[in-house]
Amino acid sequence: MNILSMADSTLQIIHYLASRYCAGRRTGTGGWKRAQEYIIQQMQDLGILPFYGESYLQPLPHLPENIEGANILGYIPGKGRLKNRYIMIEAHYDHLGTDDDELGYYPGADDNAAAVGIILRAAGHFHADPPQADRRSILVACFDAEEPPFFNSPHMGVERFCEANPEVLNAIDLAVFLDLMGHGLGTGTHEKIMDSFFLIGGEKCGIGPVLNQLETSVEGIYPRRMGIHAVPPSGNYIAFKNRERPFIFATSGRNHFYHTLFDSAEKLDYPKINRLVLYFSYLLRDLSTAPRKYFTYIPKGAADAESLKSLKEMFRVMDPETPNLEKILNYIEKAEKICETNGNLPLPEQSKLLHLVKLIEQYVS
Repeated sequence: MNILSMADSTLQIIHYLASRYCAGRRTGTGGWKRAQEYIIQQMQDLGILPFYGESYLQPLPHLPENIEGANILGYIPGKGRLKNRYIMIEAHYDHLGTDDDELGYYPGADDNAAAVGIILRAAGHFHADPPQADRRSILVACFDAEEPPFFNSPHMGVERFCEANPEVLNAIDLAVFLDLMGHGLGTGTHEKIMDSFFLIGGEKCGIGPVLNQLETSVEGIYPRRMGIHAVPPSGNYIAFKNRERPFIFATSGRNHFYHTLFDSAEKLDYPKINRLVLYFSYLLRDLSTAPRKYFTYIPKGAADAESLKSLKEMFRVMDPETPNLEKILNYIEKAEKICETNGNLPLPEQSKLLHLVKLIEQYVS
C-alpha cells in the first residue's frame, strides 16, 4: 500500500491542527497534547521512524512556570556512506492558545499548522520514492516553545535541541526551517506575487546552485531568494545562525491575520500549499545527495544580487498604480549595477532592501 495514502492529506493535517479540538496548541495545554499525538500518528502513518529509540519526543524540562513542553522528531534513514549525515526539515507546532478574554482560540493555521502539514507530506513523498544513490538521512522536526513567552530565549525548543544533541547538530549538513507558509501574497495580485515565497540564508552555506536549479521545478510556485539581512529576523533558524550552522529559512512573510483569532484554516491557499509540498520533496531529494562542498558555513556570505533580482521580479508585475513604483524599479536597477561592480551593496544600501521587503508586505496585505 502507498504510505502516502495511509496518512491524512495536507489539508486534513492543517484543519485538524487549527481546529477547536487543538485550541491554539499553546505549549503544555490539552490542545497542544492532542496536536502532538496527532503529529506523531502522521509520522507513523508516513513511515517516518522515531528519532529517540522508540520515542518521537524530546521532553523540555524546566520551562518557566513548570510548563510541560516537548519537541517531536522523526527520521527517514539514509543510505551508504552518507547515511550518518542529516538534512533537517522543521516547522514549529506550538501556537498562542486561547484568548485572555475568552472570546475564542488562536487557530494558528498559517502560523504554523500549514508548515507542519507541508514538511510531513514532503517527507512522505521523499520516503515513498527516495534517491537510489548514497543519501543523507532526513530528520523531520516539529519544535516546541517557539511562540511567546519562549521566543528568543534559551527555553525555545530549537535551543534545547541544539544544547542537548551536540553530536546530532554536528551531523546536520543543512537545516530547512519553514514558517508562515500557508497564505498567498495578497488577493487579486499577480500570480508571480501571490504564489511567491522567500528563501533566506542560502548565501551563508553555498547551497545556491541547488536552489537555483530548483527555481522552476514546480509550475506555479516562485521561490524568491533573499539575503538574510533583507528580512526581519524571526523563527527557529536563529539558533542555527548563531551557531554558524548551515540553514535556509522559507517563509511567505506575515499577513494581516498573523497572531489573531482569524488565522483560520479556510483562509489559506491550498493549491499553493500543495505545490509547496512538491517543491520541498524535490529539495529534500537534491539535498540528500548533494556534494559536501555546498554545506560549509560562510559567515560573510551575502546575496544582494539575488535579493534585488527577486524584488525586481515582484515589483515589475505589481499594479502600475502602486505608489512610487517607478522610483522603486529605478532604485533596483541602480543597485544592481553597484552589485555588478562591487559584488554586494554597501551597508547603508543594504538597509533599503529590508525597506523594500516591508513595502511588499504592505502592498499585498
